[in-house]
Amino acid sequence: MASEPEGNQSTSHGLETLQEMLSARQRDLSGQHGTDIHALRTKVWFSVALGILGVGLYAAHFGSWAVFAEVFAAGILVTGAAALVGTLLGFLFGIPRTLVDEGGSRQPRDVHGGAAAAPGAVDRVVAVYSPNTNLEQISDWLSKILVGVGLTQLNDIPAALVRFSEWLGSGMPHHPEAGKFALGAIAYASVFGFLYGYIWTRVVLSPMFRRADEHLRKAIVELAIAERSVSKAIAKAAVVERSATETVERAHAKAEQVLLEAQQRAEQLEDTLKRMLDRLHEPRERMGYADAIRIAEEYVARQGEPSNFLFWLRYAAAQGQRAVHEPRAYEDAKKSALEAARKVLRHSPEMGRYWLSLLCHPEHPERTAGAADLQVFFKEPEFVELIGNEPYVPANK
Repeated sequence: MASEPEGNQSTSHGLETLQEMLSARQRDLSGQHGTDIHALRTKVWFSVALGILGVGLYAAHFGSWAVFAEVFAAGILVTGAAALVGTLLGFLFGIPRTLVDEGGSRQPRDVHGGAAAAPGAVDRVVAVYSPNTNLEQISDWLSKILVGVGLTQLNDIPAALVRFSEWLGSGMPHHPEAGKFALGAIAYASVFGFLYGYIWTRVVLSPMFRRADEHLRKAIVELAIAERSVSKAIAKAAVVERSATETVERAHAKAEQVLLEAQQRAEQLEDTLKRMLDRLHEPRERMGYADAIRIAEEYVARQGEPSNFLFWLRYAAAQGQRAVHEPRAYEDAKKSALEAARKVLRHSPEMGRYWLSLLCHPEHPERTAGAADLQVFFKEPEFVELIGNEPYVPANK
């Protein structure tokens, strides 16, 4: 049994190493692909510049600027048209083909190339889809037609080229031999365009198609997995429907009970706070502070310590009054008041410090008559360390 974790760790480490190797290989291929595209772009611009330079040099020997402009514009137009035609032909010949099952079958196949997987084995199944291959079919037909027509008319091609050059030369009466140059420029531009269109289709467009197909295939697999998960969830919900209903009812009743208890505790705390405040405001000869202390301790004994800073603030105030009226109990009252003051700051650091400073510091700017319950502890080091030596007023008050 002890060897199983070691074997699992070894397998996990091997998978991580393989994943890192594949990621590094993918980065290398991506960098090489970017380098190939950059080199192709450089060669394309060089070929275009070379063609434009050739047309410009030919047009320059006519002498006149008007004739130069006419010949240069005509040459650029003819070579550009030939390059576009060649690019289109290269695109048609270079369109990648998508592998699909014969007859457009949509039956699932195992990812390893086996027969159809068992129903429900979604994790090992890749759904086969039939992409739109109309453009590929058109490319295939046109490629075969162009090659077939070219082979059948092979003997007539030279004569057709001669007639075509004469037709081009007729547009330049000042230089009848220009047709031969135009024919050469067309040959250069068409071959360049064909090579560019073919290479661009294979180097740039084919990876784009492949990535799109991979993303679609992954999306289909993820959708199948999601459908299986939903089906399992529905089946499980149907099996436990009755128990779920009972559980919901019990949970609802429990929530109502908890809410009712919380409301009762809140009401009890509010009543306790009100009673403590009333006792603190009674004349000192009636010793209301003692009742306030008793009320607070009884509440803690029943409900536990509350997280309300006003509760502990009023308890500390009651201990301050006790320290004034019962000198013998000063130390005990100071200890209880200090502990309560710490709880005030724990539950409300900002407002708690403000109220403690107000009740303790004799020169607090917002001090009102009768708000001196903790002033008896003003010079005690523990209180000075806790709330500061200067009156405190919050900045956002």
